[in-house]
Amino acid sequence: MIGYEKSKEDFKRLADSDNLSHAYLFFGEPQVGKFLFASSLANYLENHKFEEPKNPLRETLVVSRETIGIDDIRSMQNFLYQKPVFSPRRLVIIRDAENLTPEAQNAILKIIEEPPFQSLAIFVVNNSDVLLPTLVSRMQKIYFPRIDTKEIADFLKKNFRLSETKTKSIAQESFGRPGRAIDSINNLKLRIKNAEISKIVEDNQIDEFFESLIVDLHKEPVKNYAKLKQALRCLASMKQFNVNKKLQINALLKNL
Repeated sequence: MIGYEKSKEDFKRLADSDNLSHAYLFFGEPQVGKFLFASSLANYLENHKFEEPKNPLRETLVVSRETIGIDDIRSMQNFLYQKPVFSPRRLVIIRDAENLTPEAQNAILKIIEEPPFQSLAIFVVNNSDVLLPTLVSRMQKIYFPRIDTKEIADFLKKNFRLSETKTKSIAQESFGRPGRAIDSINNLKLRIKNAEISKIVEDNQIDEFFESLIVDLHKEPVKNYAKLKQALRCLASMKQFNVNKKLQINALLKNL
């Protein structure tokens, strides 16, 4: 997670003293870390680590759909009314809460007005004005601002192998949104990978590429059995049929 150290400490203190509100509205621009903060809080409640969970959480339900309707609210209600076992609270995170239908917002309003014991709901939105005022008024609003460019650059420098120039460029072009910086790096990696695949094909190094890949997968043959079969099937297909070799290798690497 990048930034929000004070908010992090505030929420840890509230969690430790069992003074968390029953409902929060996390709002701010896209890609600034609102959902990551919510899931990190869930991880802290269950595993005492305020960081992105590495394994599925047992007391947290994430609701994320293009349209969130009444059926989703019923599932959320059933989940919240169960007694927590591994955490002091059962938590529902509604990602992209602007996708709640008006009917769903009215239905969830009843849950927020009379929340189940030991429950917590976090609504994540870009703009708080998209929700019904009656619903927003019953939640504690937490604003997530943009992150300082230098802080993003320091994070990129620490976690990615990039040149100083590229690091500064990506940090500046993120406009204070860490998610945008990560997307830029992933797109950069994709371009590099595509360039490498093109070179393999153009230099007629396909056999060498597959030999190296198969040797690497053979280091753990049981674990990589399915991947080995997939690689061998791909190689056989490329040798027997007139297929686009770049697309074949790219598809293979996506699935490995």
